[in-house]
Amino acid sequence: MSKEIFINLEKEAFLGNVLDIGIENHGIVYELCKETDDNLTIDYISGEKDKARIEKNYFDSCVIFFSLFEIVSAYGKNNLMKDIVSFLKNKGTLYLWDVDKPRFKSIFIKLKVVVPKQGFKQVKIKARNPLTDASCRTTCKILKQYFDIIDLKQSDNIYYIKAQKKGSFLREDIADGH
Repeated sequence: MSKEIFINLEKEAFLGNVLDIGIENHGIVYELCKETDDNLTIDYISGEKDKARIEKNYFDSCVIFFSLFEIVSAYGKNNLMKDIVSFLKNKGTLYLWDVDKPRFKSIFIKLKVVVPKQGFKQVKIKARNPLTDASCRTTCKILKQYFDIIDLKQSDNIYYIKAQKKGSFLREDIADGH
């Protein structure tokens, strides 16, 4: 049985250069970014082959919109987070929405995402792989190695995390003895 959930992103704003990581591009992140600033750079990664062309330390924000649950292993998720850290500028921000799906559970959700000027977009989420652990708890555990979690919200088998890249140039300078 599917559940219908509304997510209101009308007031969400991603600043600076934005990296959109996703299995499917629903155009939602693009619409939100263009609503804020027509001159910003938006780039997309939808698989391993795309990451080689992404510039390191270039992006101010990274958005993962219902794609992390597609990565089965914790190892794969950990490697993705390492890559994201390398793509983000110092103090870059990660925005993540995903399904709170523990192992051995299937989730099917119909999302109605409210976006500016477009009304809403409908997105179907099918998290069926019994081996995948996309729970908020597991995701937070992986994220905390690389990010400081700023905001966390959970409701109706969905979670939202806003996190900031750990470290700063000042801390690195101290560690290097400069």
